[in-house]
Amino acid sequence: MGSVDPVYAEAFDAVAMTKNFVGSAHVDTENVAPFYGLSLGDFEGGRICVESGPFEVAEVDTRYRFGKIDGRYPHWVSPYKGERYSMIYYQTSGSVEPKTTAVFEHGHSEEGWGA
Repeated sequence: MGSVDPVYAEAFDAVAMTKNFVGSAHVDTENVAPFYGLSLGDFEGGRICVESGPFEVAEVDTRYRFGKIDGRYPHWVSPYKGERYSMIYYQTSGSVEPKTTAVFEHGHSEEGWGA
């Protein structure tokens, strides 16, 4: 996380790790800031979908790369096939960061990771 966003690396206070997570659309009511998501494994699909505007859904590919999403907007994982692991780095304490956008620039992949 430190090589992707050093400031956030000092601020996040929780990590959720899942295997083959399937969930419905939800809002992270306890988060005080956007989160970073990363997924690993041999799978197809499994993007993080987030309502980014009226009648607009953005799909963020986090497979072997970090995506920054504001989980205080409705979001979910799209259907996938295969084995999918995910890590979500998030923050539930500290100053509340104002909501500005649902999806931030993303796509930083760690060298040496492959799919």
